[in-house]
Amino acid sequence: MARTIWYTRCPVPTASGIAYQRKLFDSEFAGTDCEVRNIKELGRANSDTHFAHTLDDSFREGGGSPPVWARSRGADTALLGISFVEETLGLFVRADDPIHSVRDLAGKRLALPVWPKLIMNFFRFAAKKAFVSGLELHGLHEADAVFTDVVETGDHYQLLNPGFADSEARQIPSYYNCQMRALLDGKVDAFFAKGGEIAAMQRDSGGGIRMLYNLIEAKPLWAKVNNATPRILTVSNSLVRERPDMVVRYARTLLKAATWAAQPENKIDATAAMARETGVTPADIDLYYTPDLHQKLKPELSMRVIETLEIMKSFLHAHGFIEQNFSTKDWMASELLRDAYSAEGIAWPD
Repeated sequence: MARTIWYTRCPVPTASGIAYQRKLFDSEFAGTDCEVRNIKELGRANSDTHFAHTLDDSFREGGGSPPVWARSRGADTALLGISFVEETLGLFVRADDPIHSVRDLAGKRLALPVWPKLIMNFFRFAAKKAFVSGLELHGLHEADAVFTDVVETGDHYQLLNPGFADSEARQIPSYYNCQMRALLDGKVDAFFAKGGEIAAMQRDSGGGIRMLYNLIEAKPLWAKVNNATPRILTVSNSLVRERPDMVVRYARTLLKAATWAAQPENKIDATAAMARETGVTPADIDLYYTPDLHQKLKPELSMRVIETLEIMKSFLHAHGFIEQNFSTKDWMASELLRDAYSAEGIAWPD
């Protein structure tokens, strides 16, 4: 009987999403004693492993804070790779609001989302990190604003491995719907939203909101770090210990997908694939991601991406999202990723 390797991915541009859409998991594992399947097959009762990584023999690629949170709580995982896909990190206000600078947010009500059923509220971390970074870039401190809870009523399970790539129609409003409504109703003065999902939100708003500031345009690297910048690839240590060959094969599969996306002749098809992953249009991908998006999907462990992870971990710890920090070096399975790079003939990024 074949050993099942499970995977899960976030609804954002990733090498995992490209590999799934190009059916590389099927072709690259054909003839082995392992098969790759999505955790959606396990039903909602097992969906929280997307955040807690409690499922043996599984991989996860997506926003960085849940795997950091899981590891800090003792999850038996290894860090296999990191990518840093630069996307719009927007602070939004009402279109008719006289606020014209981040400095004008002093004393204002900044939305922090509450998702009652999320075991790790990565949306709240993302908003807090964005606002704190924006304020500090403009000479303010987080104490200069009023953070205000807004309950999001969406079904967070629909965020996990959504069926957009399988031609399923989008049936949910944007992930920022209740915060947007709170802004339009005058209950808050600003909220945070990021990536291609902004497109869905903007359409829902009917032109009632505008972006005050985009953190991805900031020069300091620390300001650009958010939940999905960096994206993190983790793997269960059960596979690292027992089937390192399959870990290398999986990493090679993602490298193949990322290499395909990076080739200029594939840019249109790759953009369409990433749009399907995100549930938006190719034009939305072009608008809300940097033009070099296609070149940045490879999981790596260069010093620069490790630095972004350290910034994320420090913020999570300092602001109470994780109880204790931990050693990134002890978490990494860099030798397995190096083997995958070598097998694919790709130079190791320093």
